[in-house]
Amino acid sequence: MKNIQIVKELSQSVSQLAEVMAQATLQNDFSYKEFVEFYKMHMVRLAKQEKKKSTVVEISARTGIDRRFIGPYLSSDQISVKPSKVVKVFQDVLAYCKRNDTKKILKNDDSESFEALCQKHANGSLTPKAIYTELWRLGLMKDVGTHYKLKKSKVSEKKVAKASKRMAQISDAIGESVEGLL
Repeated sequence: MKNIQIVKELSQSVSQLAEVMAQATLQNDFSYKEFVEFYKMHMVRLAKQEKKKSTVVEISARTGIDRRFIGPYLSSDQISVKPSKVVKVFQDVLAYCKRNDTKKILKNDDSESFEALCQKHANGSLTPKAIYTELWRLGLMKDVGTHYKLKKSKVSEKKVAKASKRMAQISDAIGESVEGLL
């Protein structure tokens, strides 16, 4: 009985920590996928540090991470994250605009419209409106009637710089607050 209560308390504490990280990553436009990849990489490396002669299979058993990913996490400082559907659409919008020497893309009713690019990358999972809304929120595009228009990159660059500074402050604050507890 007592053991169940302890596990429940541990789960609640981990949930609170996860909530703080979710808040920090959402407010600073850092993707879930990228955060999880960094988390897994550090988990694997720390497990290896705990027991230097541990095998890939032992690290997999300890962390719950598939053994196929253990080697890459141990050998590289870079993480590999597939771009999100929103990013893929935006990359295609940029390519379209460059190819046609324009800053605008038709919303719909064309084989190379924004809607067509959305269907190519996110058919059924995200709507073109949801993708546009996220790109607008990130400061990358704006609605100009029948078209969407690219915004100047300075807006999004400033936003990323501020987010980077905030995440560094959050990281430092968490590191300082847990010093001596781990």
